[in-house]
Amino acid sequence: MGAFNFFRTICYTQGVQRLYVSCFLFIVLLAGCAPRSAIKNAQPLGDIVPPVLILVPGQTAIERFDPPGAGSRVELTISAQVRNNNNFGITLKTIDYEVSLDGRSVGKAVLEPNIFIAAGSERPVKFRVATELAGKNSLIRAVAGAFSDTPLAFRIDGTMSFSSTSYQFSTRKTTLLAGTTFAREVVKAPSLRLIQEESDVFLLRADVPVIRVVIKAANPGDIGYFLYGKDLTVSLANEQIATEDMVPVPLAAGEETRFELLFYPEMDKLGTESLVALNAALEGIPTSLFVEGDLLMDVLGVDTFEVPKTWQLVGFVRGMHEAATEPN
Repeated sequence: MGAFNFFRTICYTQGVQRLYVSCFLFIVLLAGCAPRSAIKNAQPLGDIVPPVLILVPGQTAIERFDPPGAGSRVELTISAQVRNNNNFGITLKTIDYEVSLDGRSVGKAVLEPNIFIAAGSERPVKFRVATELAGKNSLIRAVAGAFSDTPLAFRIDGTMSFSSTSYQFSTRKTTLLAGTTFAREVVKAPSLRLIQEESDVFLLRADVPVIRVVIKAANPGDIGYFLYGKDLTVSLANEQIATEDMVPVPLAAGEETRFELLFYPEMDKLGTESLVALNAALEGIPTSLFVEGDLLMDVLGVDTFEVPKTWQLVGFVRGMHEAATEPN
């Protein structure tokens, strides 16, 4: 009986071994029959690098500036070229960014270029920045300085998302662009028009005549300023009647406004011809009016620009049938 058990054990062991060998051969045969991938191996050709933003100074500038009292706002354009340094094309999807001016954060935004950039190529992008300046005195001074000899510093921090044919990538937050800029445009002189139908001559008292000149002023430029005048003279019927200074009037960029100039003739200093012209206007007779003098444009006290001497206001004016009395 013992010999029989020993023989049975040997036979069982050999059977199991033959089964293992058969299974192994079957698996090898099956693997040989399975379809193979077309890709033999995959090897990266280089590091994947994010797009690089290169500042374009000639297309970066302050586009509009309204000082306090004339809008209190600044707008600028920051232009850049986006370069793809990879050896494959990418699509720049979004730029999630924050803008700082003179070291102060002024806002966040998302740019969605969604542009394809071939390997080793560049494409342009522009960041439009607009921010209110109310209550930001140090920033106002920094912006105003860009109109003289102090450039305005800016910085753009953010992240980018881009994709290749098969993958989507996103970057960590970093500084994307930094630099300085000046104002693009010079201050432009206003266009001035006499509102003849609202201008008049009247008596404040029996011996105090007033010439009211109503003006519409338009600022055609992108820089706001305060318009004021020195030694402005008004003439009636070619006779100089009075001289006054003009208080500052805010003129926002690209806007127009209405304001009044009040002239107070000094009766005891007027000659006979001047009194005749003034009384004719007071009596309701249309009388020619001429205003001239020195007008100046002040950009927040940083710099002052003179309006060309060619400006003038010409028209007719009349009163409400009131004659001035010559002082005794």
